[in-house]
Amino acid sequence: MQPFEYYKPKDFDEAFKLLTLPGKVMYPLAGATDLIPHTRDGAWKPDGVVDIKGLPGLRDLKVAGLESDCGGTPGECLYVGAAVRMNEIARSALVCSHWDVLAQAAAAMGNEQVRNRATLGGNLGTASPAADSAPALLVLEASVLVKGPEGDRAIAVDRFFVGPKRSALKKGEIIVGILIPKPPEGSVALYEKLSRRQAGDLAIVGVAVMASPFQGGEMAGMGWRVALGAVAPTPIRSPQAEARLNAGYDDAHIDEAAAAACGCSRPIDDVRASAAYRQMMVVNITRRIIQRVITLQRLNG
Repeated sequence: MQPFEYYKPKDFDEAFKLLTLPGKVMYPLAGATDLIPHTRDGAWKPDGVVDIKGLPGLRDLKVAGLESDCGGTPGECLYVGAAVRMNEIARSALVCSHWDVLAQAAAAMGNEQVRNRATLGGNLGTASPAADSAPALLVLEASVLVKGPEGDRAIAVDRFFVGPKRSALKKGEIIVGILIPKPPEGSVALYEKLSRRQAGDLAIVGVAVMASPFQGGEMAGMGWRVALGAVAPTPIRSPQAEARLNAGYDDAHIDEAAAAACGCSRPIDDVRASAAYRQMMVVNITRRIIQRVITLQRLNG
């Protein structure tokens, strides 16, 4: 593996300077579950890594009250620091209280050892189309909070991914956390991942579905969100599938929604699966999750 320099900045300003060193390829370091294998295999060739785990706010997991950033009322947003590990998210009573779909996605990533190191910021920052956290964060309509040499900004997660392994981050910017609005009362959301092995493998298909009651809580008034991973150049929402479910969720509408989700996908053939297989699985998994969400809604109601 190519040798590289290790830096541990004392504050954000020092981190920005290190990440923008002229003529140097510098990577932020949090869990290193992507950094080490990519460097070992020669895909990444860093001159240095900048350990950001100890910077303020990156290890926080708490309820926040930043109304302007998350679209909710003060105190009703979940803040997850970028360096919070996947196992912490999967086992957090706070996350499971209202944002359980994120806990489901975190639990689906890799194996126990990987989840003990992997961070939410790293899972997003590598911008893999197969990132397990992405479909969950898309249906939760989260924002990615970023600090950089030019200041702070919040990026809606549906605008964060711009291509395979490409994000909206600018040079020197650091993901500091993810801000997630509290879903409407009575919401149900599920994430399901298909992979070759139950643990330690990337998704072949990932699907997240959320249903939220409109005011009054009647089943006839449900708003739907559907997101897909590993079946397009970036993780995506499927507005066509959502529109079919918003029109109704009898068997015919569910079938139409599953077909619409497939129609949004643009999978590729790779070592894990063919494009045709992925498309079939989008239909099957989307239909199954929608049916499970409806069942849970009725049980909760």
